Amino acid sequence: MNEVAITPQLQDKKDLENNAFETIKEEKEQEHIRLKERFQRFFNQERKKKIYTVFYFVFLAAVVAYFIYSKVQMFRTPPPEEVTDYSQYAWYYIPAIYIVDYFRHAWNSLLIAFLLAGIIYEFIPNKVIKKRLGGGKFYHYLLAAVLAPFFITCSCSVIPIYVGILASGASLGVAMTFFLMAPAANFITIMMTGEYIGWNLGLWRLGWSLVAAVVSGIIFDQFRFTKELQNQFEIRAPATSEEGGTTIKRLEIKKTIHDRTENAYTFSWKLVKTVLPRLIIGLVAVSYLIAYVPDKWITDYFTGIRGIVIAALLGGPLYTPTLVEIAMTKSLLLKGMDGATALSFMMGQPYDFVSMVPNSKYFKWKGVIIYSAVFFIFSILSAVIYALIYHIPLK
Repeated sequence: MNEVAITPQLQDKKDLENNAFETIKEEKEQEHIRLKERFQRFFNQERKKKIYTVFYFVFLAAVVAYFIYSKVQMFRTPPPEEVTDYSQYAWYYIPAIYIVDYFRHAWNSLLIAFLLAGIIYEFIPNKVIKKRLGGGKFYHYLLAAVLAPFFITCSCSVIPIYVGILASGASLGVAMTFFLMAPAANFITIMMTGEYIGWNLGLWRLGWSLVAAVVSGIIFDQFRFTKELQNQFEIRAPATSEEGGTTIKRLEIKKTIHDRTENAYTFSWKLVKTVLPRLIIGLVAVSYLIAYVPDKWITDYFTGIRGIVIAALLGGPLYTPTLVEIAMTKSLLLKGMDGATALSFMMGQPYDFVSMVPNSKYFKWKGVIIYSAVFFIFSILSAVIYALIYHIPLK
């Protein structure tokens, strides 16, 4: 076949088309570059910070709103009458099922606790925390005990909050008082105890929890090792130095709201990585304890002074999420447990095994043993006095 000869005119036309195509391609690339530059100029670092800040507070508001809604629903819907029987599952499924059940009840409380920890750490001035919760004076511990009931959390979800308070300048003893009081006697817990079990038990639980929490905090702050532990949480205030009798203030960089938001988020995320693994380890251990402690054995021995002591021993290790212990106590009361033993059992909730594991990082095991021993003693003491006043046999 004969090849078609390309005339100069045809070649020029083809070159023009190629040039036009290249020109269009270059224009598109330039337009893409200009759009990218405009996008980058619009979403500069400062604007990104503003967007992240707005998103953070919108997310926080949504979490708080749902938290309030869920707590209001607790008043309208009483705790379930029956507690899950984990022994019906295969042993290798028990931890997974228990952990899923826990997070199904507690995810919102944990989330808001971690967020609040960051807010407290970054936005509440250190000098305010140190002045009001610095430790050393009785009213510091009393104030922590009075504030704690506003935080409707279990003994695990309160951990990020007290760590935030610690990092902001509170003493370890004050933080311990706060930690013990929040799960033992928050407003929802006391209200539901009163409505679901009886107001005599509800008010006794409130009063004795406050006494035990304050005493635990005061005792803990008296130990020498506590002062050594406190150093890891000390926040260095804007430093000053004295040279030749002249006080020189060192430069302090003023933080923007965006910087504070980023710091709050970073602090919360560090807490998640620190607390969550330990929490899961504790949940695994307790899942087997709850599954294999026989109900009959518990009910047979939950009366009199022996029942009070056993309840104080088991009230801690038998960890239950917020309000679930009320349902468990109610079911045990229906099976014959007396009121004094019920009080001892509910008083044991703050020193559960699940929270001991992550708490050991901040209070060390010495501190864990101290607050467990104090609350154990007060669990028994409060129950015995309750039995004497209400004429419950202690034999």
